[in-house]
Amino acid sequence: MVDKQLISDIKNSVNIVDVIGEVVQLTKAGRNFLGLCPFHGEKTPSFNVVEDKQFYHCFGCGRSGDVFKFIEDYRGVSFMEAVQIIAEQAGIAVQSLPQVGAKSQVIDAKQPFYDIHEEAAKFYHAILMTTKMGEEARQYLFDRGLDDEVLRHFQIGLAPGEGNYLYKSVSGKFAENILTDSGLFHISDLGTIYDAFQDRIMFPLTDDSGQVIAFSGRLWREQEEGTGPQGKYKNSRSTILFNKSYELYHLDKAKQVAKKTHELYLMEGFMDVIAAYRAGIENAVASMGTALTREHVKHLSRFTKKVILTYDGDKAGRLATAKALDILEKQTVEIVQIPDQMDPDEYLQKNSPQALADLLEKTRISRIEFLMDYWKPDNIENLQAQIEFVEKMAPLIAQTPSVTAQNTYIYKLSDLLSDFDYLQVEQIVNASRLQMRQQRQKQGQEQENNPSPVFHSGNLQRQLPQLIRAENHLLHRMSHFPYILNDYRLRTDFSFDTPALQVLYQLLCQNGEVTSQDLSEQTEEVQRAWYRMLEEDLPDEIAEHELEEVEETRNRELLRKESQQIGKKVREASHSGDADQALLELERLIAQKRRME
Repeated sequence: MVDKQLISDIKNSVNIVDVIGEVVQLTKAGRNFLGLCPFHGEKTPSFNVVEDKQFYHCFGCGRSGDVFKFIEDYRGVSFMEAVQIIAEQAGIAVQSLPQVGAKSQVIDAKQPFYDIHEEAAKFYHAILMTTKMGEEARQYLFDRGLDDEVLRHFQIGLAPGEGNYLYKSVSGKFAENILTDSGLFHISDLGTIYDAFQDRIMFPLTDDSGQVIAFSGRLWREQEEGTGPQGKYKNSRSTILFNKSYELYHLDKAKQVAKKTHELYLMEGFMDVIAAYRAGIENAVASMGTALTREHVKHLSRFTKKVILTYDGDKAGRLATAKALDILEKQTVEIVQIPDQMDPDEYLQKNSPQALADLLEKTRISRIEFLMDYWKPDNIENLQAQIEFVEKMAPLIAQTPSVTAQNTYIYKLSDLLSDFDYLQVEQIVNASRLQMRQQRQKQGQEQENNPSPVFHSGNLQRQLPQLIRAENHLLHRMSHFPYILNDYRLRTDFSFDTPALQVLYQLLCQNGEVTSQDLSEQTEEVQRAWYRMLEEDLPDEIAEHELEEVEETRNRELLRKESQQIGKKVREASHSGDADQALLELERLIAQKRRME
């Protein structure tokens, strides 16, 4: 059995506004928060996050849920995976919780792929560390400054130079579809299966929990003449486990340090991350052979709000830094510039570990300082170039929250320009500041004239039929007051007319509560019914005769519903020419009307 109390503790340890706010821009709207729904396309915000009750509801597409449900739907994971993710964010140690419910089949489907990648990682590492064919490759890595401790920490390995050694090693342990879909093998036109990686230094790529999900293989010796050109690095293709636009190298280990330092270094390559580790910097990650994406940034933002961009110092690295700054617009960013167009690994090879550590920790510059240098025109003496440069920098400086920092940047910028002094640059920055203020005021006026709809729980409840509203009211009181639940549980004549509420009522009767785990095993209809019920904005205290009045309303609506159903049967019998049945139903309808009176 899963420890439901532990799951409840995990849920209570986070604020759903903070979790959802990492991926949805939320704005305070009364007591709640409002944003654009991440589950359907919309231009007007209808995604409501109710902080005091810790759930969300979209008035556009109808999705509702708690923090676990949001992670399930947004990340496409099972309930138990969502629990693991939230526990990780909250810093709560959870030992592989059992998988339950239908969605656990997704986890089961992935498990053989995790297993084969783990087998492959052990195979490649053993080839490098324990075989004669691995000696030369290991010496190559030693010459580059790596030692056995580093090789073990990063589980670096070697793919044999030819043949299908890995396939032979694992083929008897896994089904054919696992082998072909793992990304570890290729199939020739003749149907021969051979290893996807050959004669490459192998870097295992892991997910947040440290499970191997893919590999990157690096060439390590000169290519023979007559062979076609090959890229220095070769990554696994996309699989059920691996999306290179989302995963980050070394994040599973770096995130532990980031919890203490509240920052992560973002680098270009695996060897750069390893160089940082050798210099004592363990909170470094790298994108996996691809440009930084918004998916990467969302992934990073789960673990830190501050990123130290440490890309290569050459022209391509500076261009990549400028592009990354656009994507990292919502993060606090500092930049480390590696001198002499080197990357961190090259800098370490030519200097010492301490020198690299000092460079990474003590020579950081701000986003604006980097762009000031990056955008500085080559023809800086040209007046028109200076004007364009100042006009490009002024809005960025104006957006800087610190007045002291603004003054510093104005001084730096004016020092670069022969035709502008401090006062002239300050005047242009002030003009930018004024223009931005006017734009904000204009937007504010437009919002006042055309306000985005702010949804309150009452708006939704008033749209529901009175019968459902009455039953929501009763279930709400049962879920919050155990003695009320017990009173109804003892009544053999009571059940909810609304099927989804009856399911929830039965769960309450069985367990005394409805947990996140209970909901994860129910249909979407039942889950939505639970959160519709929570939308009820009821007083904390139960008024005298409150429940009797709600039951009177409910009974009246039940009679009205039954009358409508009988009336429908009268019409159907009349249309079909069954006079006897029509008369019988009409007599029932009259009797029903009398009861309602």
